[in-house]
Amino acid sequence: MYIRLTKSKKSKHPTLQIVQGVREGAKVKQKIIASLGVIKTKEDLVKISKLAENLTRRLEKEGLPSNHKIKLNDLIHKKTIYDGFGLVVDRLMELAGFSNTFRQTQGKKDFDVTEVVKLAIAQRLDLPSSKLRTYERQKEHGFHGIDLQHIYRTMDVIEPLSNEIQRQSFLTVRSYSEIPVDCFFFDVTTLYFESISQDELRDFGYSKDQKFHQVQIVLALVVDSQGIPIAYETFRGNVGETKTLIPVLELLRARFDIKNVTVVCDRGLASEANVNALRKHGFHFVIASKLRSMSKTLRINDLSVYEPVANQENMPDEEKIFIRTMAHPQYADTLLIATYNPKRAAKDKDDRERLIKKLDEKIASSNEKSVKNVISNSGYKKYTNVKKGSLITINQKAIDEDAAWDGFHGISVSNSAELTVEEALARYKELWHVEEAFRVAKSTLRTRPIFHWKPGRVRSHVLLCFMTLFIERFLELLLRKNGFYLTPDRIRHALAEVHTVVFENTDTCKTGKMRSSLPEDAVSIFKTLGISLDRSSAMESISCV
Repeated sequence: MYIRLTKSKKSKHPTLQIVQGVREGAKVKQKIIASLGVIKTKEDLVKISKLAENLTRRLEKEGLPSNHKIKLNDLIHKKTIYDGFGLVVDRLMELAGFSNTFRQTQGKKDFDVTEVVKLAIAQRLDLPSSKLRTYERQKEHGFHGIDLQHIYRTMDVIEPLSNEIQRQSFLTVRSYSEIPVDCFFFDVTTLYFESISQDELRDFGYSKDQKFHQVQIVLALVVDSQGIPIAYETFRGNVGETKTLIPVLELLRARFDIKNVTVVCDRGLASEANVNALRKHGFHFVIASKLRSMSKTLRINDLSVYEPVANQENMPDEEKIFIRTMAHPQYADTLLIATYNPKRAAKDKDDRERLIKKLDEKIASSNEKSVKNVISNSGYKKYTNVKKGSLITINQKAIDEDAAWDGFHGISVSNSAELTVEEALARYKELWHVEEAFRVAKSTLRTRPIFHWKPGRVRSHVLLCFMTLFIERFLELLLRKNGFYLTPDRIRHALAEVHTVVFENTDTCKTGKMRSSLPEDAVSIFKTLGISLDRSSAMESISCV
């Protein structure tokens, strides 16, 4: 038995009835047990509904048969809600303080800013796609009532909150991490658009994605020693990476209360201006050095003056590292650590020989041997001579000079950092964290290509991607603290298996929900975040007449 509200053409108001499904042959008909009255107001509906529920329970208690048996053939699938991502994002945004930040901007808006951001992050974690596709798939993640315009209006709302979100990210990491946040790994990449239209942000420049015929923006990212993003900044697409460090340093000092922090960068950021700026702002630093730019009298690439790093007795010869230290010839109060690695030398040699082989083949197969036909890759240029008439020949002298530096690498370390040689080398090796963060952001989370064109929307898109990356890495941190070591792929796979199936019983005209069992990894995630594991099945509201 169930309760239904039915209307008649002869009456202006609906009537509340107790109805029982009765099967007659192959058909199921609804038999009216009792009519409880006409519903004129909402108050009438509430009162009579309670009466109807009590009557139904009493009649069943007195022996009137009720049909609680569910036949599988009577069930039809209505939809599947992949609610694992939404539940986890909701909890992590609360823990990180993001939700509170967005709630403060809610005001009298006719849409929920926090819910829209949660949807955008859940969708990007699950299956990165456009804002239109995010809107279309919202019910699959347990969201509803969000219009497409709400997503774009939310992007306009959150764009000015970038600094606050980054500050909150830093405070969250410092609060939850057992490792001091005393080392910032800094790197720069580019994000391209499938467009040639320039504006105040989009422009042509050196593309790290080899998209030189499309406009781009420059993105600087800062992560901690665990690979958790804590800051970023966007720049016009034609800004050189050496010019990004100083503005980011100034922003770091303005946003965060930081002391005794070491900044680690690759050699693309190495310049006297940047080193001076690091020192001026009170940062220690470990930066890759351009050894070939130093005076030849220093004999930087003379292996005879190098010594092996300590504690390598049991290592194969090809994996041993040799070092040489000296006062940096270009930067004051800085130590230069030059290294030689036989394994790196072998790789440098193989890379060069492979490139020269391709270059030889291109020259041999080109009748004109012109610059245009041969030098399609900028890497070829340093090994070639261009003669009169734009003819190309191999430059053997350049090849020999390049070979003399195989396996050599250098880093500049501020004396104020008070790091041993081994500690400084270890810090520099951890630069892979920011490189990996870029790979995840650009490939897994599909930060690019960017399809927005308004500068504000572009910045909001980058902010949403930053928050998504932070949420993912923050979850990894919390799991590690609880003894669960799950990779991002395992986390996504586990959450994708968490779903709720909504079905309808065509016999009783009721809908129900059946929640999936939780895989082991999902249980670990839910326990870590304090999310309830109770996912029992339940029959719910009436959906048909």
